[in-house]
Amino acid sequence: MGSKGRINLMKNSYRAIGTICLAAAVSAGLATAASAQTWRMSTKLPSESFEGQLHEVFAERVSEYTNGEVSIQIYPSEQLGDAQTVLEQVSSGIIDIFTDDVTYLDKFDPSVSWISAPFLFDDREHWACFLKTDYFQSILDGVAERDNITVIGDVGPFTRGFRVLVTKDEVSSFEDVQDLKLRLWDNQLIVDIWTTLGTDPLVMAWTDVYQSLQTGIVEAVTSPASLVESMKFYEPAPYIVRTDEFNQANVYMINKDSWDGISAEAQEGVLRAYYEVSDMATAGIDAAFEDSLEIMEAQGATYGLFDTAPLIEAASSIYRDREASGDMPTGFLAEVDAARNACL
Repeated sequence: MGSKGRINLMKNSYRAIGTICLAAAVSAGLATAASAQTWRMSTKLPSESFEGQLHEVFAERVSEYTNGEVSIQIYPSEQLGDAQTVLEQVSSGIIDIFTDDVTYLDKFDPSVSWISAPFLFDDREHWACFLKTDYFQSILDGVAERDNITVIGDVGPFTRGFRVLVTKDEVSSFEDVQDLKLRLWDNQLIVDIWTTLGTDPLVMAWTDVYQSLQTGIVEAVTSPASLVESMKFYEPAPYIVRTDEFNQANVYMINKDSWDGISAEAQEGVLRAYYEVSDMATAGIDAAFEDSLEIMEAQGATYGLFDTAPLIEAASSIYRDREASGDMPTGFLAEVDAARNACL
């Protein structure tokens, strides 16, 4: 074969190789496009709220850490419906994610609601230990299996801060709350617990609390620490004590098929985004409270701790009664005690 023939043969070979490479590249591109998913995420909160901004960060980092395999479209302020409606749609796959307190899963298993029962846990660490138990994980696994909803990552890192008792007169002990006129919301378990503790509860709307404190209709209110300053409760009720009445864990509740439908590498990226945003939530809430406390103390408010041990002991009787009656799952209290020992 002459040199001209060899050159033509080489050209033809290069063309063939180029065609194969181009086809492979196109095929890979189509595969990537086909595997890319856009998750629809519903949240109750407005996008400008602190948590709303964290959800925006979560969505941005999910896209980055999954290299575009997953993107998230956020629908804030209940645009897709209320929590109960949205959870049904997450279960069926119409919506991919609902984000809020994990106790919303009590729609599918009432056992979940007990993790936010008042004074059931000694402190946040005890509560966090319980969330890591096989017992609690089995509850979540049951929801995933029956109702097709799982949660992204561990439950607990994305917290909503601690709770406080805000009072017109100084309180520091169990005796001080006896006959205390306390504003509560319409939750029978909460009312029952605080009644057992000796207070005189009055159920009223959140928006009526400030005026009711001013006029003496109520003498105290329980509240997330982060809201006391913005609601101005410290003006008519300048005494603030930390109670850790109960804890709240924000989670991303996701359709199980949506979660299983992405690659293992993408799942790792989503988890990374979740834990980073959880750290941001903790740091942001703590910093926000420190800033608000400085403002409140400058205007005469005081802040301290409350000995909750007697409250926990007194509340335990109603929980034993609830377990005996079947309202609380059998064995739940034993698991709470076991988690306490595990934390020691």
